[in-house]
Amino acid sequence: MALLALQSERLRAVPLARLSPQDREALFEPEVVAYLPDGFQGLETDAARCALLDGVQQEAEVVVLSTRAGEAIGLLILSHGAAGDRLRHLGYLFVRAAWGQGYASEMLRALQDLYRGQPVILSGGVMADNAASARVLQKCGFVPGEASEAGEVTYIWDAQRG
Repeated sequence: MALLALQSERLRAVPLARLSPQDREALFEPEVVAYLPDGFQGLETDAARCALLDGVQQEAEVVVLSTRAGEAIGLLILSHGAAGDRLRHLGYLFVRAAWGQGYASEMLRALQDLYRGQPVILSGGVMADNAASARVLQKCGFVPGEASEAGEVTYIWDAQRG
C-alpha cells in the first residue's frame, strides 16, 4: 500500500521530490531531529540532507506531509515490510512551526485508516524524554512495550485488530 494515498482533513502525502532546499533545512533543524536516530543530526548542507534521504529511501517509503495549501510541514517514514513479516517501523517529524497543532495525531489517524484491516503492525520507537511523541502514539491507540537500556520505548498498533 502506497503512502502517497495518505490524506486527512488538513494533510496529504506528496512525493519527496517536492521538497525544496529551504523545506529540507527546516525539517532538519536541530530541535526537529533531536529525538531521531543517529545520522539525522548535524546535516549542515543540502547535499548531506539529500544523501541521508536517498539512503533512507532504500529501506523505507518516505513521503512529505503537506498542508492542503501545499506547504511542506513534515516527513513520514515507513519501513518496507520483509517477506512474511507484518512489522513496519514508523518514523515522522514535523517542522517546529507545526508543533502543537495536532498534525501528528491527524497523520497517525490517517495512517491507521490507510492500513486498518491489513496484515500490518505499525511500530514506533520513542526515546523516554520525548513525552510529546509518546502521548500522541498512546492517544492514537499504540500500545507501549518495555523500555530498552538506551531508554527507547517501542509502541505498536496492529492494523488487523484496528
